[in-house]
Amino acid sequence: MKKLTVQIVIHIAAWLCFLMLPFAFYPRPNPMDAAFFTERYFNPYFIVNTVFIIAFYYCNTYLFVPRLFDRRNFVFYTVLIFGLMIIYGLMPRIYHALFGSINFNPSPAAAGIRPSGPPRSRPILSAGNIVLFLLVFVFSTGIKVINQWLRSEQRNKEIANEKLKAELSFLKAQINPHFLFNTLNNIYALASAQSEHTAAAVMKLSSIMRYVLTEARNDLVPLEKEIQFTSHYIELQKMRLTDKTIIDFTVQGDPLGRQIAPLLLLPFVENAFKYGISTRERSPIRILLEIKKDSLDFYICNQKHLSTMLRVSDNTGIGISNTKRRLDLFYEDKYALNIEDKSSDFSVKLKIPV
Repeated sequence: MKKLTVQIVIHIAAWLCFLMLPFAFYPRPNPMDAAFFTERYFNPYFIVNTVFIIAFYYCNTYLFVPRLFDRRNFVFYTVLIFGLMIIYGLMPRIYHALFGSINFNPSPAAAGIRPSGPPRSRPILSAGNIVLFLLVFVFSTGIKVINQWLRSEQRNKEIANEKLKAELSFLKAQINPHFLFNTLNNIYALASAQSEHTAAAVMKLSSIMRYVLTEARNDLVPLEKEIQFTSHYIELQKMRLTDKTIIDFTVQGDPLGRQIAPLLLLPFVENAFKYGISTRERSPIRILLEIKKDSLDFYICNQKHLSTMLRVSDNTGIGISNTKRRLDLFYEDKYALNIEDKSSDFSVKLKIPV
């Protein structure tokens, strides 16, 4: 209700300013021009003329544009506007024919002007009315079309945002089961071997899944929690590895107060453990997180082993491909990703703002 009242007040003020324009720009013939303007503008014809143009503004804004222009009925809309313009241009003659003489042209003496010749015949169409009609038409149509375009852009932006959120949620939902499947396989291997680390592995998995189910729902998570999650995952992987695998996990810088998209580093770490370890050969995995002033530099490198590549042949690349897509959607062009897939090793360098 308050918003409607404000709109009404604004419209009334705008029309008063518009109707006062002649007083600001009309040439004043002498100091007694107040009587001249009163005689010229405050009379029945002026009221009829004003009511017509105001009615046209609101009819065009709320009726003609939505029902004709927006529905692409341009021919009928053009004919209607042109017809109304002709009628408004003929308004002086129509008024004269219906109500008699129009008392808006005071005598030259009353206006302080000396007659310079015989009176000229009045044109069929009033040029002033035509100009005023076109001005109101352009303003009303333009405002309506611009407002509709802005609303459409806002609606498209909201749809795009919702689509983006849905796609990000879908990508995270794909990553979570993928990660859980591999981790459960690792715990199954420990249980089958009756390892003493099985119970500890289950606890680590519980901590990891708690993070996935709570923190990872958000668009951004604290960087220290993401680092802790990655550390727990690495410790979980260590439980099933031999002394052939050497893991160097280093964090440099202070993560406090920084944020990152959740589960963003996991696919690269998971990929290193899946394809970069061997029970026969030395398998170094280096992971470096360098936290700088306004960015996070992530580096991971692992060797490639032919025996492992042949054994694990069911890779669909879903983890890394999804992460690339998430980076595109969330960070757009603000990140840098460099993946080097050589014959002997595989490395990833990622730089993102935090």
